[in-house]
Amino acid sequence: MSEQTIHSGFVSLIGRPNVGKSTLLNKLVGVRLAITSPKPQTTRQVVRGIIDDENSQIIFLDTPGFHAPRTRLGEYMVQAATTALADGDIALLLVDAEKATGERAFPGIPSIEANILQKAGNMNKKVILVLNKVDRVVKEALLPLMALYASAFNFAAIVPISAKTGDGLDRLISEIRRLLPEGPRYYPVDSLTDQTERDLCAELIREQILLLTSEEIPYGAAVEIESFTALADDEPQSDDGVTERELVRISAVIYCNKDSHKGILIGNRGSMLKNIGSRARGQIEAMLGCPCYLELHVKVREDWRNRRGILRNLGYETGD
Repeated sequence: MSEQTIHSGFVSLIGRPNVGKSTLLNKLVGVRLAITSPKPQTTRQVVRGIIDDENSQIIFLDTPGFHAPRTRLGEYMVQAATTALADGDIALLLVDAEKATGERAFPGIPSIEANILQKAGNMNKKVILVLNKVDRVVKEALLPLMALYASAFNFAAIVPISAKTGDGLDRLISEIRRLLPEGPRYYPVDSLTDQTERDLCAELIREQILLLTSEEIPYGAAVEIESFTALADDEPQSDDGVTERELVRISAVIYCNKDSHKGILIGNRGSMLKNIGSRARGQIEAMLGCPCYLELHVKVREDWRNRRGILRNLGYETGD
């Protein structure tokens, strides 16, 4: 039998930092694949999330926010977002409607978003404008905002949503399916992501660093999983004879830029490190579905965000 032809493709979530791309991905897929925090540049790598139905498969590409980079890591993040824009069959440009209509709103389309639209136009991309956080916006303010963006680009659709509440997501999915090309099912049915459990665990630890620390600390921290060992029960625990995990042991290193940052990450008598570990362990156990023994260490790697070797070891490929 020949493979069924469906509508399938890649959809890039594009925009400035903190517009809700990762929150949207998690809401669409129905599980937490991407970490979130109030801090900009939380997402450092492209995260794929997949939703399936009988006639379509959508692979979402959550991307780092476009910004003016100051480090080699920042350059990698912007390049990763640009590559995802090029790879996508459809692009969703997310705009924070609350900020765009607030008292400190930019008088016009911000230059970063204008540059994104220019890139998308040069690539002949189908772009859906997604106005996020409309649950915090007076409805009368949306029409002028929609008109402003519509005057600058020929969008395939304009969809107001709230990634937090889920409002507008059914229409957004309908618009995406309308624009998807015919193609194969790129991933097996019921796949949710191509991320490994190690990747997800490292991100969940970094999420707690973002939430619990401030100033330079969260931006200068990275997490590497040194070991990930699953211990299984002696007897199969499921109907299909698969042995369930009894415990997962994880050893991870938190890298930081300075000795002073190391002291803050460890805290008085280890209090901060214990708090990071305790909160991360809860998230990891919920994801893995079993108890987790989590061991954390902190090491200083000065200026690691500009050191190619360290960036590559952490999975941030930077090119030549």
